[in-house]
Amino acid sequence: MKNIIVGLVSILLSISAFGNPLALEKRQADTAMDITSLILGDDESVISAEGDMGEYGRVYATYRLRYDGEGRRSGTVYGSGRGATGDEIVAGNFSGRWEVVDGTVTMRNVVAISDGTMNLDIITFRPADRELMVKVYVLK
Repeated sequence: MKNIIVGLVSILLSISAFGNPLALEKRQADTAMDITSLILGDDESVISAEGDMGEYGRVYATYRLRYDGEGRRSGTVYGSGRGATGDEIVAGNFSGRWEVVDGTVTMRNVVAISDGTMNLDIITFRPADRELMVKVYVLK
């Protein structure tokens, strides 16, 4: 399943790279999440974050960023999140790619959510800011 999601992200990114930008609908307004912890490692780093995410309520997420090569400027990302709105809790799993450009980390993830929906999340942050900016687009 993880390989299928990474393949889907690669296809989506390659389509937009060739001048045929995808016209995706936003699922919700762009949202900031606070980084609650950062664990640095030799093979991967782990970021935990939380924030109020509109449709998904209070969301808690963990991002595991694995490194490609020695530069540690890109790699794969995978993880999961939970959102709580009143008595409802939804779960999501995601995977994709990340990269650092001009001091900004960008993650592009395909997210499969327990309510049957799927999103493309584009998450950016500058490590000094301790805040993630999350853009959520409808895939399904």
